[in-house]
Amino acid sequence: GFYIGDLLRACNVNPTLNTINELGGEKEKGKRMMKIDDFYPIFAKAKASKDTGGIHDFVEILKLYDKNDDGTILGNELFRLLTNLGEKLTKEEAKGLMKELCEPEDDEGFMPFMPFLEKMCSN
Repeated sequence: GFYIGDLLRACNVNPTLNTINELGGEKEKGKRMMKIDDFYPIFAKAKASKDTGGIHDFVEILKLYDKNDDGTILGNELFRLLTNLGEKLTKEEAKGLMKELCEPEDDEGFMPFMPFLEKMCSN
């Protein structure tokens, strides 16, 4: 049960933490083991779930923070979004994610958000 979310993401499904919990995801390792036949119905329910977001949803959200209307966002603004909204990341997780996926900030602290989203949503 602990790795249900990882298995679903490996199958190109993007479940929320809430969906994973509803499908039997466990917070602790080793509490519940499953066989592949147990996973098929979970996969089908997750695939049918509407509780996911795609790149187009994320683009629309980040456009709200695009002060210059040029496809950029302030780096500290993106960090704040990642650590405070939705399924919040820890500060360390957000820093690591941004370091890995974001292009460098310009002199004013802006960075393009499309490369970040494309990398984030790619498989």
